[in-house]
Amino acid sequence: TCMSALLTFACLLMTNSQQHEHGYVSELAPIEPKTQLEARASPQALKWKIAEQIELKTIWDMGTFKVVDKPRHVIPLPSRFTYKLKLDEAGNIARFKARLVARGDLQTTDEYSSTFSPTSRFTAIRTIVSIATQENMQLKHWDITGAFMTADIDTDLYMELPPGYTLPEGKCIKLQKSLYGLKQSSGLFHANLEKWLLAYGFQPVGADRVIFRLQKPSGEK
Repeated sequence: TCMSALLTFACLLMTNSQQHEHGYVSELAPIEPKTQLEARASPQALKWKIAEQIELKTIWDMGTFKVVDKPRHVIPLPSRFTYKLKLDEAGNIARFKARLVARGDLQTTDEYSSTFSPTSRFTAIRTIVSIATQENMQLKHWDITGAFMTADIDTDLYMELPPGYTLPEGKCIKLQKSLYGLKQSSGLFHANLEKWLLAYGFQPVGADRVIFRLQKPSGEK
């Protein structure tokens, strides 16, 4: 009916990130799909599909998994895509991002060794900022692309590709690297990062091992 069509159109105009509690955006804007079905039904379906393919190629190029024969008596973990609109500094859409994630909520206890990952306390961050200010030092921030996929997986883990992506009969993928969604991913990434920092001469500050300091020779900046 005309009324249901109008209601549907009104709902499409509303986005959580661009309105106040009861406000409306002034034009039709892309909405981040919550599921693959929503992505396929979206007006930007082709862009989300391309984003999925870029993600799969990226993690394949990083050696995150390989295609293997599906072992008997093993039920591979399902996987899914999550979707995010990446914005530029002006708030315009820069790109459509899809991320492949494992269904870690379905992992059994024999599929991970530990889920612990240390996190920094806010007081520690404030201390760093204070020291940098007093010493007239520069503060820099880095975003590590595919951070979790830089760490090797710690156990044999098999996974299926998301719906719509098929492998030959009797095949599945075996993870070589950690992947977003796994229970152990954060801990594996931290262990890998700590190993790299220690190799370059950094030493942990304090017992929580989330802040590292590089002691340079006297007089060297």
